[in-house]
Amino acid sequence: MQRVLMDRSNPDVLDLVLAERGGSLRYALTASLQAGIAVPVLFLLSVFVSLPLYVVMLFAGTGWGPVWAAAGILGGAGAVVGWVLLVRAIFRHVHRLRFSPCTGPATVVLVRGARADRPMPITEVRRILIDHSIEEPYDGDPRPRSVTVTVTVVLGRGELPQQSLPQDTDATALHRELYEALSPTVTVDLHVRHRQRPEPPPPPPVSKRSAGDGWWGAIGHGGSTGGGGC
Repeated sequence: MQRVLMDRSNPDVLDLVLAERGGSLRYALTASLQAGIAVPVLFLLSVFVSLPLYVVMLFAGTGWGPVWAAAGILGGAGAVVGWVLLVRAIFRHVHRLRFSPCTGPATVVLVRGARADRPMPITEVRRILIDHSIEEPYDGDPRPRSVTVTVTVVLGRGELPQQSLPQDTDATALHRELYEALSPTVTVDLHVRHRQRPEPPPPPPVSKRSAGDGWWGAIGHGGSTGGGGC
């Protein structure tokens, strides 16, 4: 069953769901703790990126002790900075656009990972673009067709990062509901792209003459060697 991603559970507001959950400090803190799983990866990545520095230190004759110390410091610093950036993204990421009232909305609220912003006039939302891309397999392709659905929200203050929606999103129904609720104040567009996955190029033909030349060349080389021995 396809989803429309329009939440009407509250009779006073209409929510465009860009990501599940969000909107509370508890969620943001829980997600931030879960982001700690990436800390070891960030540490190793920081150490690897700094590899040229360690090589220079070794050639300078500092020995392995300072090199290990530098790797620990740089790796720890990189892990902390990366984790802070992840937490910031979790707190700031927009999960919902909340339009109020439900009929003839006059305001919009950006619901982020940790909280909801102050209401803005509905005119701050300049455009909502839904992009629905379908790629069909070519004949004989074992891979199934791929579907990509994204939504881009353009505000008066700038554009929100493009958000990927689940593949089972009903883009047509989503566009229809948004258009009926927000038009003509907000421009709501739907772009549908349907194409077939290109076939891989055929392998280059093997030249029989070249293969034969190689075989006969090997025999000829062996015969020449034998003649030299006599």
